[in-house]
Amino acid sequence: MSMICCISVWTMSVQAQLSLQYAQGFRVDYFDDYRVVTVLAPGSGEREKVQYVLVQRGHESPDGYEGVPRIEIPVRTLITTSTTHLPHLEKLGEVHSLIGIDNIKFVNSEVVNQRFAEGKLTEVGRDRTIDLEKVLVLQPDLVIADTYTQENVLVALQEAGVPVVINAAYGESSLLGRVEWIKFVGAFFNKEERASAQFDSIVVRYEALRSLTQNLPMDKRPTVFGGSLWRGTWFMAGGKTYPAQLLRDAGANYLWADDDSRQSLALDFETVYEKAHDADCWITMKNGWFSRDDVVAEDARYSKFTAFETGNVFNANARLNAHGGNDYWETGLIEPDVVLADIIKILHPHLLPNHQLKYYRKLDP
Repeated sequence: MSMICCISVWTMSVQAQLSLQYAQGFRVDYFDDYRVVTVLAPGSGEREKVQYVLVQRGHESPDGYEGVPRIEIPVRTLITTSTTHLPHLEKLGEVHSLIGIDNIKFVNSEVVNQRFAEGKLTEVGRDRTIDLEKVLVLQPDLVIADTYTQENVLVALQEAGVPVVINAAYGESSLLGRVEWIKFVGAFFNKEERASAQFDSIVVRYEALRSLTQNLPMDKRPTVFGGSLWRGTWFMAGGKTYPAQLLRDAGANYLWADDDSRQSLALDFETVYEKAHDADCWITMKNGWFSRDDVVAEDARYSKFTAFETGNVFNANARLNAHGGNDYWETGLIEPDVVLADIIKILHPHLLPNHQLKYYRKLDP
């Protein structure tokens, strides 16, 4: 049995479909008293998908859909396996439904941490480290996973009678597309209307900020690069990824914007240096970098970049908890407007004179 399966097109007549503006990795089709949720494996189009039939409590499961998991809704209890799932629960008013998480150490949410302190949450791990016995004891209505790569563990949960769904928001090519997965989560709580209202308000704020930079000519857009070395390889966001779009929306001239990749590029130092040595700004994410001394301590070659020499190095580690949990990967994913405002402030400070950086910091000298 595989979590990834190709399902034949339904013969039932779809009565309605959840409206989506940016997200491309899922859809929700509505029928009389149930709905069908389809999740596409990132980058696969229609080739690889998994489906779930969501049935209202007290209603009979529909005929057909052999081999498709049935999930009763609204969900009453659930386990998440990533901090990226938590902001959706807060926005939907469903943190009280959370009974299990992967690891509390990396959680920034005050309300989730309080729930753990009160003994209402259990740590269960994730992927290969997930504790199947703990999950079975908790008997959740739902487990939200975020990867196709550990399907053996997920299948083991399914075979034990635990409903598991894939949240593939990470595969979206735009940050707003990623945020729109709040509607996916809302479908399991009968809260699509609330999810849509939350999302619409985020879009309004994001678009208002984007309008500040959309007409900037190229000579007014600072040249920007990102990423850093990891085990000898420099990972740079591809031109079709959401970080690239975020930089474009912030009024940057991202040096890898013309690349067609929807994933990070694996480059060597020399390739990056050749293209970005005289770039205006370096915007990166490295939890352990707080000063330029931290940067050169890792690799002295970093000091050769003009952005380093001029002090224009910004790092998305302004909100770390005591264990290194980065709130960029939690609250930041539901606040794309604030993330965008941060980058606009970095690149065009005159456009947002009163904005204070929230997720990014300028590295100390």
